[in-house]
Amino acid sequence: MEQKLKLLSNNERQRILRFRKWEDRQRSLLANIAVRRRLQILLQEPINPSSIERDQKGRPFLKNFRNWQGDFNLSHSGEWIISGITTNGKIGVDVEQIQSIDLSVSELCFTQEEKAYLYSLPTKDQLSFFYEIWTLKEAFVKTIGQGLLFPINSVGFDMNKWTQNKITISSTTLSFHHFLFQLYRLEPNYIVAVCTNLRHVSDLEIQILDRSDIL
Repeated sequence: MEQKLKLLSNNERQRILRFRKWEDRQRSLLANIAVRRRLQILLQEPINPSSIERDQKGRPFLKNFRNWQGDFNLSHSGEWIISGITTNGKIGVDVEQIQSIDLSVSELCFTQEEKAYLYSLPTKDQLSFFYEIWTLKEAFVKTIGQGLLFPINSVGFDMNKWTQNKITISSTTLSFHHFLFQLYRLEPNYIVAVCTNLRHVSDLEIQILDRSDIL
């Protein structure tokens, strides 16, 4: 791991080393390696490890590739590493392990409509719904290139459409309408969310990997 870290840009290396847990450092490094390998295949040219950088809000980008019009995004949790790549447009991905939490945190990140729907559900379904909305919002914030300070309770999902198995941003946030969303389940206790401003989800490439796929 130490040798691979030395190959990264200084900013990316320092970002990884800020993780307190060794496991989180490893997952972040492996996510970097996985997306770089895939980008090399798409671009058909070698990509130096230091070519993956982060902007001021922490969003990864490919440096010094002027002809690259695409986008990529990374997320990791537990044993899972997710990379999303598109050759045009923007993409955000998020994976979360479902763990027991105090659902009152929804006061900080859910709209009134979302909170009402959350507490209308049977108790056994509330935690899963919380993580579905949370991962969708995380993926959305990554897509628009905003950081941790973005008020995620300012953008909500239409719960009427949700009951029809449609993931649509509420009409109260008109400026954010042109986004597509998708949810995946990994095992019973992991949720993956994907967001893009493309018109067709089929234009995306999603890699779902565990550590053994990369090492």
